Amino acid sequence: MKKYLPYIYIFIGFAAGLIIIFWLVDSVIMPLIVHNTETVQVPNVVGKSFSDAETIINSKSLKIIKSGEQYSENVIPNTVINQIPKSGTEVKVGRTIYLIISKGRETLEVPYLIGKSLREARVNLIQSGLALGNVVYIASDSIGFDTVLSQSVGNDRKIPAGSNINLIVSKGSENFVKVPNLIGLSVSEAQSILTESGLIVGNIFTGKSETYMAGTVIDHSPAAGELVKQNSPVNLTIAK
Repeated sequence: MKKYLPYIYIFIGFAAGLIIIFWLVDSVIMPLIVHNTETVQVPNVVGKSFSDAETIINSKSLKIIKSGEQYSENVIPNTVINQIPKSGTEVKVGRTIYLIISKGRETLEVPYLIGKSLREARVNLIQSGLALGNVVYIASDSIGFDTVLSQSVGNDRKIPAGSNINLIVSKGSENFVKVPNLIGLSVSEAQSILTESGLIVGNIFTGKSETYMAGTVIDHSPAAGELVKQNSPVNLTIAK
């Protein structure tokens, strides 16, 4: 056994040396290296283009990653709208800075509205995230009343969400007029309004009414809103 003692002492000494070296590296040298690693302050790149932000961040020996894109009503496309970490943060050299980039305003496809009724066109625009703008009526002998003839933006384009689409709508033939609402008027008042509208008083009937005074129009035919030819008669029913 005595002849092996020198080897045992050598092995023990070797193992002790390894433990000491490991302790020195782990407890002294590595913390010293980490502590002495250079730090930099994160620059503010919000509001800058991605290319400018990349130049600024790289100049600080930092890395950059475009981590996402978002629609923005106020920030033009390809502009930084957020960064992580925030500007002013102290970080180690080589740290990655994550950027959120603006896609600008969301754009939507314009629906095809020609040939649709004005009501249907309005619903289509709302469903598409757009809005009905100005409506101009023009006469048309071939296209019926309240039918869309033209739209200000074609359906082959994309425009920002919420944009207005102006429409040109048919009011029917020039020879047709819309019957006005005459209920509640006296016969003389109804006659004046019909004359202004290019219509005439037809037959006059009487009927009972618990709501209107005698001599007041309580009904008429054709009804209010109907399209009829100019100089057509409108029959009145007045209260007894």
